Amino acid sequence: MTDRHPAPDHEHLPGDGHETVQHGDHVDHIHDGHRHYQHGDHVHEH
Repeated sequence: MTDRHPAPDHEHLPGDGHETVQHGDHVDHIHDGHRHYQHGDHVHEH
């Protein structure tokens, strides 16, 4: 299941210190104990 939320006040970028996981055609970032993918003005949480 994927939840959709407004984007945080910062972007997740390569080398930002968050652990990353390849997820199909994009990279999820581990943040606050869950994975999320920033997509435009919102975030998909897994």
